[in-house]
Amino acid sequence: MDKYNRRKFLLQARNVTYAGATAWLCGCDGVFSKQSNLQANQSPNSSEDSQQIIVVGAGISGIAAAKKLQIQGYSVIVLEGRDRIGGRIWTDNSLGTPLDLGAAWIQKVNGNPISSLAKQFAIQTVVSDYDSQWNYQGVNQLISESEEKLVNQAFQSFMDMVAKLKNETPSSQQVTLADIAQQVIQSEKITGTTLNGFRARLASTIESEMGDDLANLGLKGFNEDSEFTGANVVFPQGYTQLVQALSADLDIRTKHLVQQIAYDDSGVQVTTDRGIFRGSRVIVTVPLGVLKRGSIKFLPALPESKLKAMEQLGMGALNKLVLKFPQPFWSSEPHSFAYINSNRDHPISDRYIEFWNWQKYVKQPILVAIVSGRFSRSLSQMSLSEATQNIMSDLQAMFGKDIALPTATLLTQWHNDPFTYGSYSTFSLNGSLQDCDRLAEPIGDRLFFAGEATYGKYLGSVHGAFLSGEREANRIAKIDK
Repeated sequence: MDKYNRRKFLLQARNVTYAGATAWLCGCDGVFSKQSNLQANQSPNSSEDSQQIIVVGAGISGIAAAKKLQIQGYSVIVLEGRDRIGGRIWTDNSLGTPLDLGAAWIQKVNGNPISSLAKQFAIQTVVSDYDSQWNYQGVNQLISESEEKLVNQAFQSFMDMVAKLKNETPSSQQVTLADIAQQVIQSEKITGTTLNGFRARLASTIESEMGDDLANLGLKGFNEDSEFTGANVVFPQGYTQLVQALSADLDIRTKHLVQQIAYDDSGVQVTTDRGIFRGSRVIVTVPLGVLKRGSIKFLPALPESKLKAMEQLGMGALNKLVLKFPQPFWSSEPHSFAYINSNRDHPISDRYIEFWNWQKYVKQPILVAIVSGRFSRSLSQMSLSEATQNIMSDLQAMFGKDIALPTATLLTQWHNDPFTYGSYSTFSLNGSLQDCDRLAEPIGDRLFFAGEATYGKYLGSVHGAFLSGEREANRIAKIDK
């Protein structure tokens, strides 16, 4: 069960708020590729090539599909609604150092295509140790080794019960992971520090991986996806480097919001807010959250099987609060840490905050707080000042009331972003690998779908998104043989 260790995907952001030491500021300053700015100035209706392939979305899946098709000799145009490329890969420089507000990790480098790309483009990575986490139960007081052992035993009991129920529970019966956790707590009479530690472990290894609460995650699809092996790494100079390198020489039109996709035997017609584009085929790579909202109209309407798959799958809400301090007050040793008694003093249940020691990667006194699910969504209802104070209370519980306040902060709100409506997809209560497969199914030989939600084996990951784009490019090439 190594897969459920710490982090799966943390994706894109558009609605980000910035704070200074003396005044709260609002803005949005991402890192854009040079060619995307140039392409935004091209005539929006300059292409009437009926044989071109149109790709909707310039995230990693759309770029991967376009690049693969271009290599195979196709004429390709990519339409992107944002004023930047990368989608849920977004590196921000507003705090004086590159910070990934969306995707941040390459998950398990051995055999991972994203790791191969990083090597191909000579992009620096550093190891991020998911197992190097310190759990605090008070000011400068770590949970004891004996308590850690009991927490580990409780979590193993949870996983054993999951495996048992997967074999015994009819697929039609809805069982949530929260139900199973409660059974373990009651059957093993887990209390006190062990209970707090167990809840924190569930939050860290499952809720933060899925971006949603245990109550919204079902037994059916849980642990059905796969992973590679090896270390996990991050990009000290930002993930956007990879997107920029991969997208070189592609025709990408930013600031082109796709509103409608029409398709028939003669080809496809994509309507944007800046004109109409025609081609032979279209690959739709927008996030699941956008599809679920119906932001793009399809003519004819999508088949019921695809709509059902969208309904079955969920969209998580994993967000980051980046905190920059005058100097570090935390130990330089752990890669991450958390306060396990966080629920005790707060009305919001299942409140869990994991702090990543980003100083290890960028040599700046920066912590990245990761939150998910209901608590993550609740922060967006607060002012940035209130959200920061809420998060700071955990740091004060671990390091004392007199610690320095942050000089600047960034808060993502992926669940409110109209280009994503969530961080990444999950199996939710009733979703399964089969739903991902149905979402990926093309409609005739005109309309194709890519994106991490269509790649169930690596659901919610950058490498899953990348592989899905290449899959659809290869599918089209095979049709044309």
